[in-house]
Amino acid sequence: MASGGWKPINAVENDKEAEEIGRFAVAEHNKEANAGLSFVRVVSGRMRVVAGMNYELTISARDVAGVLGTYEVVVCSG
Repeated sequence: MASGGWKPINAVENDKEAEEIGRFAVAEHNKEANAGLSFVRVVSGRMRVVAGMNYELTISARDVAGVLGTYEVVVCSG
């Protein structure tokens, strides 16, 4: 993939890498914020190649009360 612009992640609901990144983002948030979110699924996402990879995902997660919410996450790797 060429460096530059954002590209959609096709069939994101079946993309294991996107799911892994979403789970990672929730786990890191929980550590930093002393929170108790539980990952549910990736709703949508896009990625771009820079000096590594950037991922921008919309995820669903439940809070400790069981309330489902939608969250925007950005994960940079590399």
